[in-house]
Amino acid sequence: MESGIMAMAVAINYLCARYFTSPLALALTHTARIVLALFDICDHDIPLPKCDIVIAADIMYEPKTGIAMAQRTVEALNAGSRVIIGCSPGRPGRPKFQEALEKLLPGRDTKFIEVAGKTCMGPRNDLICGKGSTSVSSTPKSLSVKLLDLRPI
Repeated sequence: MESGIMAMAVAINYLCARYFTSPLALALTHTARIVLALFDICDHDIPLPKCDIVIAADIMYEPKTGIAMAQRTVEALNAGSRVIIGCSPGRPGRPKFQEALEKLLPGRDTKFIEVAGKTCMGPRNDLICGKGSTSVSSTPKSLSVKLLDLRPI
């Protein structure tokens, strides 16, 4: 699934939240342990559900989602959740995420690490893989992606 997934894991059950639901319907055909929900990471009037692990991927398309994810990261850590974030190269929200997180968690190591990944294939929305994107190709190619894994203190 592409274009912004945030999953909250609770034991063996999962809440998979997106800003729209159509791609999530595919997940329901593969497992009965996924509960569908709309969740706007930028709407701070709605708290994160209680969970053990927050996993966020492909959500840093805009600076505002990067800043919101930094705030949600701190919210999750303060609630005792582990936070894992994956980010493809060149996402405009990642620098703002990094800046905000460093201010919110001073003295804490909040740097992404580089991990090996593969490009995706097939048609993609321009928001996800626009002109000049290095994360899509006609055949899988090696791609460096960034990963951040934070545990509650």
